Amino acid sequence: MLAKKKEVIKRHKTRARQIIKVITRKNNFVIAKRIRFGPRYFVAEGLYKKKRALFKFCLYPQSYDHLTNEKFSREILFLNFIQNSKYSDLKKATPHIYASDIGTRAWYIREYLDCQAQNINNGNIRFIDKFFTIKNYNWFIKTISQLQKIKNHELPKNFKQLLFPPQTLEYLWRFIGPFHKDLDKFVKYPGATRKIHQQFKKNSPIYKSAPRILAHQEVYSPHILCSNKYIKLIDWENIGWALPTHDIVTMWMRAHKHPAWQNKLKKYFLKTYRNTKNIEKLWNITVLMQSTFNVISYHYYHEKTDFAPLAKYSAKLIRKVLVK
Repeated sequence: MLAKKKEVIKRHKTRARQIIKVITRKNNFVIAKRIRFGPRYFVAEGLYKKKRALFKFCLYPQSYDHLTNEKFSREILFLNFIQNSKYSDLKKATPHIYASDIGTRAWYIREYLDCQAQNINNGNIRFIDKFFTIKNYNWFIKTISQLQKIKNHELPKNFKQLLFPPQTLEYLWRFIGPFHKDLDKFVKYPGATRKIHQQFKKNSPIYKSAPRILAHQEVYSPHILCSNKYIKLIDWENIGWALPTHDIVTMWMRAHKHPAWQNKLKKYFLKTYRNTKNIEKLWNITVLMQSTFNVISYHYYHEKTDFAPLAKYSAKLIRKVLVK
């Protein structure tokens, strides 16, 4: 069975090489540097019509790797939509696609971003301290605000078909419950898991009735690229419907070493959604939910040094909620 799988993978990769040659030739993309070949994508830097560009291609067809093609197609369709939309701030904050296709294998050629990711030592969790400036705060607010303003009827039909459905607290609890021992041990609060579950049940009606907006879902440090000319938010594969608190709380938690920046962000959000029923309770349950996932994820994350500060802060937030 393993030998047969290896043979199938080898055949798909051979076919991928052939298709890459056809696509790059047809689109006048000249490969200058191969960045990656596998496990899921082929990525290369090169020139597109004399402009520095990035080529990204799904190695396997939809029939073999449906999930990767679906995620990448979601990103391609969204970025193409934004480029032709009225959302100017969001347009500036996202990569520009020059050519793309979501057929058998999804691919795009997009602008090359010569800038610095805002992570530390190539990690996924911590931000470099100098990210938390007023300039970057204003950029984040403008970008997320415009994303949240997009209405369902504006979106292309094929893009809407790929969006994640809204999640409920009951659904999320299925992923949390089995890890109750890890959670109780790290939080250091008697009966933490049981009391978190009680909070989830209590706030479930608020969570279900809250408005749903588009969210990036992963506003993490390696996905924010900065230079003297621009700031870009990349990796839109997991965009979907979520609570208005989702992306804001994600960033708010990662700004825990910068309380003034943090407080400014929370005040902005609560003011913006002041007419939304139970908005402070919605904020609190989102913080509890994300904190719980952070603590659980920490135990299985490969780079403990990167995750430890956020995990400890999350445990502190959980204790704070449970004491009330």
